[in-house]
Amino acid sequence: WCDCDGNVEDCTGECGGDTQFDECGECGGDNSACTGCTDPNADNYDPDAIVSCDGCCEYPESYEGIIIINEINYNPAASYDQSDEDYEFIELYNTSNESVLLDGFHLTSQNIDFVIGDDVWISHGGYLVIARNSETYSGSIQWTGGRLENDTDSIDLKDSYDMEVDFVQYDDGPPWPTEPDAGGSTLELISPNLDNSLAESWQASYVLPGGTPGEPNSANSED
Repeated sequence: WCDCDGNVEDCTGECGGDTQFDECGECGGDNSACTGCTDPNADNYDPDAIVSCDGCCEYPESYEGIIIINEINYNPAASYDQSDEDYEFIELYNTSNESVLLDGFHLTSQNIDFVIGDDVWISHGGYLVIARNSETYSGSIQWTGGRLENDTDSIDLKDSYDMEVDFVQYDDGPPWPTEPDAGGSTLELISPNLDNSLAESWQASYVLPGGTPGEPNSANSED
């Protein structure tokens, strides 16, 4: 018998005992009842989990480096009768050997906020043109509202799990090529193997006006 004088009962009622409640609220527990994946971006996210597990979260395949921003027509040349409203586009390229379903991929810039709809695929080694006006480019899809900035802008592509796929911040001044700024060229990646976050990885398209939407970049031609 114990009157607990000077002692404290633990969660089992034992005087001076050291059994405690775990983070799940269980007496003498080991947190296992409420441990799970607490990352909302994971496939096995558990909204009821209180304690984060160690390495148990499962993530979908990463498309970073697989789907890349490959060509940008941010300021079409009015001198070639190519208006911004009809000729702006962003081209994606699939570097992999498998087709990729882009449902739910999220494309944003300073003025664009576009979620790709259902059943949109990009074939292996293929291209997808996302255009301001899809009627201009055969086989393209159209972003909804907004425009590309004519001087500098940030283009961000994330997958349906909000995981980063690609990001490019372009500029119309050196060290970035200047000809794509209403000169008739597009901004095109010299090679899909290059880091497209770097200005030196890009050049003005050789094809005038309007570059090579939906086709291999002119920087990779045998000319």
